[in-house]
Amino acid sequence: MQGSSSGSVKSSSSVHPHRSSSSGIEQGNSSSAHANSSSSESSFVYTSPANFADTVNGVAFNMVYVAGGTYTRGCDNCAEPDKIYETPSHKVTVNEYHIAPTEVTIAQWNAVMGGKKNAWESDKAPKIGVSWFDANNYACKLGQKTGRQYRLLTDAEWEFAARGGKDGIADKFKFSGSNNVDDVAWYSENSGGKSHDVATKKPNKLGLYDMSGNSWEWVYDWLVAYTDADKVNPVQLTGSGNKTRRGGSYGEPADFARVSRRAIRSRDGAADMGFRLGMSTELPPGMVSPCEAANPSAATCQGDKNRDCRLITTADEAWISDDYTVVIGENGVAAVSGFPNVSGLWYTLNNRSFNVVTKSGTKTYAYYVFSEDELTMISDDGIPYRLYRRAASEAKNKVSLPTVSNPKTLAQLIAAVEPERIVTDEQLAHPDTSVRDPRIAAASGYTWFFDGRCCGGNHKYRFHLDKSGDAEFVVMDYDDTHHENILAKGRWFTVGNIGLHIVLNGKYFNYLYTAGERTMSFSEYMPAGPIFCHISFQSYERGDFRIFNKTLFDDKIKRPRGFNGENPVYEAGDYQWGS
Repeated sequence: MQGSSSGSVKSSSSVHPHRSSSSGIEQGNSSSAHANSSSSESSFVYTSPANFADTVNGVAFNMVYVAGGTYTRGCDNCAEPDKIYETPSHKVTVNEYHIAPTEVTIAQWNAVMGGKKNAWESDKAPKIGVSWFDANNYACKLGQKTGRQYRLLTDAEWEFAARGGKDGIADKFKFSGSNNVDDVAWYSENSGGKSHDVATKKPNKLGLYDMSGNSWEWVYDWLVAYTDADKVNPVQLTGSGNKTRRGGSYGEPADFARVSRRAIRSRDGAADMGFRLGMSTELPPGMVSPCEAANPSAATCQGDKNRDCRLITTADEAWISDDYTVVIGENGVAAVSGFPNVSGLWYTLNNRSFNVVTKSGTKTYAYYVFSEDELTMISDDGIPYRLYRRAASEAKNKVSLPTVSNPKTLAQLIAAVEPERIVTDEQLAHPDTSVRDPRIAAASGYTWFFDGRCCGGNHKYRFHLDKSGDAEFVVMDYDDTHHENILAKGRWFTVGNIGLHIVLNGKYFNYLYTAGERTMSFSEYMPAGPIFCHISFQSYERGDFRIFNKTLFDDKIKRPRGFNGENPVYEAGDYQWGS
């Protein structure tokens, strides 16, 4: 079995893993050649056609062999809302591979990543609240410990296995192993609103459990509509910013548990997101190793430390979202669309703060680089940007680089920066935990509050940063019918007026933030006034953002009814600053 202690592997394709296009590229041979044909450009070698088990720190990792085969992926008679991602149906051939019989459990997670389960958790329950990056990082570390090529499944492999493999596809079951959802799945009508121990429902013909229900499962592919062409070992390598999740979950209706059902999710994840391991000797065509997929922003470029070269766009490129466009020139000039547009000279501080010097002052954005093609920014007046590097011609809102008369040098720009925003490498590595930005410390009788109804959400959030140094970040439901939980708590401090860190028992909840003023009201949920904005580094929220308003700390937003306890839902991690 091939592999190495470093977890690095050889990809069978030279297709760039990150460079995206609006149309998307699905790598793989479009012919209907047999999956086991070693002469096919898209085939990859497999050498162990048998079930096996690895053991790490006393915990077993069983893997089931799946013989390759051809099947019909998708659904032609599904409900209208589902057709966008399930049609047209088409023939798909996959090579042989291995798959885990269950979702990764809490015991399996802790055996590889360290840590202990919480008192209310079961070792046999699926590990949930996992981002796409977390899942790849786990596969990377497990591969390093075992010398095997563990990875996420491709979308095509997942559906083939969910249908029961080559011996199960003739059954044409609606769910994985049955047409009766209660036989095989934990879903919203029978789960009691929580996940359950794996393998407590019936398996499918391959002996796989919970392919329908219990937790959503990440696959490797971006989510892009199907085409009707036959495919061999397809992998969707590009997309518009969202990965594919499969199988439904304990919190979703039965329809989401269908074997053909695909759903969209940003790589940050969700509270009910888990995953299942795949394994093969070599990677499917175009797939990068899980170690590389877990840390796409590790790529470096050469440039001045105060002009992060990862942000620079070429003459025919732009950072683009549906609503905004950002161009960042190598010559030190940038332009950002917004209310109004912003343009001028730019600089960065500590690879976290992007600044545009305009005629009326400096506009500051906290930013996080996911990869060379994906970027999150949030402005000091509360405008969030989830951006993708694209051809400039694709932008809906055009902006162009301005001409600046008598421009200041970069050294002159940095010399004018407020001292509290300048942080040395030593201070980043060993921060002063007594420093707290007074702009975000709660004024007497007030707190920070975000109402998710502003953006189509169904939760509200309170982020209380007491002047004494205590912090608590809480999520609540509008009508108190769902769980309310602490997302983070502990003692808080700030670094460079851009990094917010909450420490609990030596572990950290890490955020980027900006603070400023919203000059106009956008809705009752987004009023004018002081705002505090953050980008989260927490497990499933990596790169997610929220905009909090200064709000009276009254009974409506104090500790909510039905509160679940003192323990944070999401695990604290190591202190994190740079990427």
